[in-house]
Amino acid sequence: MWLTVVGFGIVIVIILSLILLNQNKAKPESETTSFQSSVKASYSSQKNQDEENQKKYAKEADKMKGHVFSVGLNESYFTTWTKNDFKEWANKYNAMSLDDKHKAKTNFGTSKTYSNTSIDIKPLSNTADSVSANDFKSVEYFETVKDFHKAYPAVNPDDIKK
Repeated sequence: MWLTVVGFGIVIVIILSLILLNQNKAKPESETTSFQSSVKASYSSQKNQDEENQKKYAKEADKMKGHVFSVGLNESYFTTWTKNDFKEWANKYNAMSLDDKHKAKTNFGTSKTYSNTSIDIKPLSNTADSVSANDFKSVEYFETVKDFHKAYPAVNPDDIKK
């Protein structure tokens, strides 16, 4: 796999070097053709690498156990919470007074704490509303690592934070 990528890289470097060496001698039409072919080769190599990575990540995700709570691609955590835990939290949160909601915070069963501010109660309120509506997709809660991988196939499941 890596030999293929390195091989394509060497071919691309050689092609680009030849283009630069013959720049003064070559006609603009031939430069365009050479450049286009090197771009196509680079794109093809990257696409193949991405596909191989996704297959590898899928195998890893199948083996991994746990629930995942994600706040975007760069912030995904394993959570100890189940759907029922989220629903219980949402019920308790929705029963809070407005003053208590401004002070509210939780970790959603992860190593990170999420909280509202004295000015904005939207972060946790939006989550509570989605959970109450049984909309776990917008909350980005996944019951399995495999489900997380289906939503984000290009993310290495080893990068999910504990």
